[in-house]
Amino acid sequence: MKKKLILRKTHFLFKPKLTKKKHMLTTTNFVGFKLMKTVCFTSKEEDYLKLTILKIFKKLTLIYRPKIFFYFHKIYSHTKLPLEARMGKGKGEITNNFGYYQKGIILFSITKLTLLEAYKFQIYFNKKNILKVKITK
Repeated sequence: MKKKLILRKTHFLFKPKLTKKKHMLTTTNFVGFKLMKTVCFTSKEEDYLKLTILKIFKKLTLIYRPKIFFYFHKIYSHTKLPLEARMGKGKGEITNNFGYYQKGIILFSITKLTLLEAYKFQIYFNKKNILKVKITK
């Protein structure tokens, strides 16, 4: 049974968390990529980022297909009131969802990847200014 994404209105407050759930890899045969900066992605940007990662891996690895695990989660919702709304009319309608990712969180991990290929991937990502990532093993 699939879980249904429930759109609900939340306030745009980020609480600083001392414990991060996704800052270490749990298994040894994965290569993870940590964020170097705090970023905020909308749902369209996350989909575009997934597509670019998959395209890059098709170019870099021709012999085998590694499995890629993404740790994206769109928790927060962006709301907007109409232009002519007065005060006291509520928060408004939900326009899109977004995720807030702090520095040091592993954004995605890959199986069956050598360290040389991982360094190539890191250099390619940092040169194109898509994301600033570093490798964790």
